[in-house]
Amino acid sequence: MAAATAFHPRVDWVDCAKGICIVLVVMMHSTLGVEKAAGEVSWLSGFIHWAKPFRMPDFFLISGLFLASRIGRPWTSYLDSKVLHFAYFYVLWMTIQFAMKGPGIAMSDGPLAVAHAWAMGLIQPFGTLWFIYLLAVFFVVTKALRNVPPILIFAGAAMLEMAPIETGWLAIDEFAARFVYFFAGYWMAKYVFAYAEGVARATG
Repeated sequence: MAAATAFHPRVDWVDCAKGICIVLVVMMHSTLGVEKAAGEVSWLSGFIHWAKPFRMPDFFLISGLFLASRIGRPWTSYLDSKVLHFAYFYVLWMTIQFAMKGPGIAMSDGPLAVAHAWAMGLIQPFGTLWFIYLLAVFFVVTKALRNVPPILIFAGAAMLEMAPIETGWLAIDEFAARFVYFFAGYWMAKYVFAYAEGVARATG
């Protein structure tokens, strides 16, 4: 297992887990896209549905693992290092997608519809970019709730995940469904890493 550095922590199994999550997400989108175009269900469909319950929960849990080392920073430094990073990539890729889809929207609904849709993307996460948007939100909320007993936050997040929340606003619905996993990664990080170290010693 690779040692983590002070500035750029790298842990082999975490990188592998992130890679697996990314591959599963790419497989899902590519498979569903091809199936929709072909009008048929492929042999990968069963695997995609099998991975659905843990694909995104794993991603968000892993994303919270290293937060403890940075959450104590002043807000200005914290926002610069953890939040603006995701906000920048979200706006960048949303703009790139609109550059591709904008002409079609303009032809069907007019030029103002493109500007309106782009502006709505700032409060209603756009398409497949929703997870980047939510990561920035999770970092802000976790920092803001730092002085609240973790067990209360975890319990509240778990209840949100179990509640049938369907407002139609993607940021709200996905926050309710996913925050518990991100917070669990942050709160339980030392136990997760201790368990991983134990497994590494036992197997190696």
